Amino acid sequence: MTEWKTPEELIFLAEESTSPPPHPKGGIPKQRIPPWIRWPIRLLVVPFVILDLTMQRFVRMFFKTPYKQTGACTQRGNCCYYILFPVPNNWLNKLFYLWNTEINGFYPRDTKPLQVDEDQFLVMGCRYLRQNGSCSRYSLRPSICRTWPQIEYFGRPKILKGCGFKAVPRDKNFDPYPQQPAQPSSNKLNILK
Repeated sequence: MTEWKTPEELIFLAEESTSPPPHPKGGIPKQRIPPWIRWPIRLLVVPFVILDLTMQRFVRMFFKTPYKQTGACTQRGNCCYYILFPVPNNWLNKLFYLWNTEINGFYPRDTKPLQVDEDQFLVMGCRYLRQNGSCSRYSLRPSICRTWPQIEYFGRPKILKGCGFKAVPRDKNFDPYPQQPAQPSSNKLNILK
């Protein structure tokens, strides 16, 4: 499998690459749960995902985030090539990992976790991404894909550089989280603006 030795190496690939990263050695691993079980489960879950997202939009009508989203998707696929999941070290994270690999169709791109500060993440990819950067299962995409890019109420927005989306402060005279100058020795994952 492809190994990233540092977060900076992953950052460079996510920002600068014009071609998709190579698949893991041995190809994309097979899912253990057969499709005739996987797809009905996904069909049953989608209405709850849509209900959750609808309620989030309803709340955002009354409580505005400090940033607003502008721009459009450029369909580079980087948000599908470099998905970060926490290392499954407890039963809840293991269940989350199992759900995302066996039901949602994500697969690990590397065997070794990526160390970011005190946290460890697995770099995952999506098996349903087409060569042109679009999703072949768009109507059944999971919640993580439906909410991307993430603009939350607290903290800096999570948007991949070069994806086409931008986060603009709602108040043009005040940026609640101003850009910090880049630290060359920093070990933080800065693929997110």
